Amino acid sequence: MHNANLAMLIELAVTSRDAAAARRAQAAASLAQAQAQLEVLRGYARDYERRAQSTLTQGVDMAAQNNLRAFTAKLQQAIEAQRLEVQRRTAALAAADEELQQMQKRVKSMQALAERRLADARQLLARREQKTQDELAQSGRARPLAPSEW
Repeated sequence: MHNANLAMLIELAVTSRDAAAARRAQAAASLAQAQAQLEVLRGYARDYERRAQSTLTQGVDMAAQNNLRAFTAKLQQAIEAQRLEVQRRTAALAAADEELQQMQKRVKSMQALAERRLADARQLLARREQKTQDELAQSGRARPLAPSEW
């Protein structure tokens, strides 16, 4: 694989990693929003439960009690649905974390490969230069001495 191809692959891997990071950030924001909504629903249920208890102790008719129970049941259903949504978004965040880790590993391994290739190329160049210097030194000793060098 040529260096240009490797550089292009690294660039694609970095782009993929950045996209995975954006998806992870979106998943985290989505989870935070769902958790906040769940807390709002739970708070509303607590407040409504307090009001309902005080209303029931004051003595209300049967229709009003049935309406309170029905509303409380619907509120609990909404809380359960939101709790399930929080679980779903938690799983989505975990998947996004895993994807991001894989993309980071890919980028890191490709960069390491590029660094190794660069080090190998430098080493090869150094060996060639040394060989050239050795050959020049050998050729300098092999020639007969000129009279001025005696």
